[in-house]
Amino acid sequence: QSNHDLSLYVHVPFCEKLCKFCACNRVIMRKGSHGASELVERYLSALEREIRGLAASFDGSRALRQIHWGGGSPTYLTGGQIERIQRVITESFNLSGEAEVAMEVDPRHVTPQELESIRRIGFTRVSLGVQDFDVQVQEHIHRVQPFEMVRDVVTTCRDLAFESINFDLIYGMPYQTPRTIRDTVEKSIALSPDRVAYYHYAQIPEKIATQRGMDNTRLPDSETKLEMFLTGLECFRAAGYEFIGLDHFAKPDEALSQSLNDGTLQRNFQGMTTGGDLRLLGVGASSISHLPDVGFVQNVKGTEQYIACLENGESPVERGIRLSFDDRVRGAVISQLYCTAEIRPWIIEKRLGISFGEHFSREVRILKELERDGLVTLSDRLDQQAGSPGRSHNAIRATWPLGRVLLRNIAAVFDAYLDPEAYRKGEQHCFSANA
Repeated sequence: QSNHDLSLYVHVPFCEKLCKFCACNRVIMRKGSHGASELVERYLSALEREIRGLAASFDGSRALRQIHWGGGSPTYLTGGQIERIQRVITESFNLSGEAEVAMEVDPRHVTPQELESIRRIGFTRVSLGVQDFDVQVQEHIHRVQPFEMVRDVVTTCRDLAFESINFDLIYGMPYQTPRTIRDTVEKSIALSPDRVAYYHYAQIPEKIATQRGMDNTRLPDSETKLEMFLTGLECFRAAGYEFIGLDHFAKPDEALSQSLNDGTLQRNFQGMTTGGDLRLLGVGASSISHLPDVGFVQNVKGTEQYIACLENGESPVERGIRLSFDDRVRGAVISQLYCTAEIRPWIIEKRLGISFGEHFSREVRILKELERDGLVTLSDRLDQQAGSPGRSHNAIRATWPLGRVLLRNIAAVFDAYLDPEAYRKGEQHCFSANA
């Protein structure tokens, strides 16, 4: 594994209330309920052990440039508990002085004092789980948080000078309509978040038990969901946000937009993020580590099982996937497409030593079909970086707006694990909110 700097994901599984749409790995537990404080304490102790052990396996010269706390709901923890774990991280890793330190925040269960505490600890960015502002939708999904509540949290975050505020929104849930989605998007824009994740809801009740309580008779159909996405795209762009790709928007001066422009954007289970050259390490129950030159590793999902592993001095890793050479090639192509809306074959060839046309002969034939359908253009692009001034290369570019909206269909052409016809007919449940 080459000497790349690091990004750390910290998973905190605890939540006070159950949201019916949620597919995250979480433990629903009221604060103060029987055994709650003991379980949290055991989890934090296990987390400390994993962080120290993981850091010891890496060269201390490799800077930690990103930290992201997710869940569950990290703000379930007290300020003192958050500071305790953050201190272990800073003592164990070589934390960059310019690191982005982010936390997911539940607007229903965070106080101004707690926000002040995490800002003082060193967090620079917060991500608010907004989802939707419509009262009927909120009541149905069990996530009631009035506009005024979110506005007050945003105001506090602005007063505390957080560098960036993100909103998570979801479209395609029961009782949502193009009209209610437009209202939610317009209210979000009025609060001026720095970036927005605008996720498509994936209804998979056979895998996620809590979604069985969702009224699937009121789910919008595919055409309506497309209209909802296009509504968001229209409104955010009209308000001056850049379309980063797939399901993310950001203000032009926000780090995500800058990352898009300087070529350091990446796509992982957190969505679109900065730090494309970093190696992602995950700690906590169900967390995922991604080392692009090697593969993926995931911890056990059960909170009690995770704790038991660390208490017994065992690794919490449950499974891993070592990427084949073909996996790495295809991953590089799909990543390039997601992050730039185009594929530059000569860059893939130079980095991985392949002939793009030979390796992807079938895929190139399909791309010509997609060109006729208006999703891509296959055009010559002048190579400015490959050491051959003036040399022309064939670039594959997603069209605007059709190809950009259907970017996953283009990517499906290169995904060896999908049905070969997935680019045309779709693949049921093959994409999560963050895929």
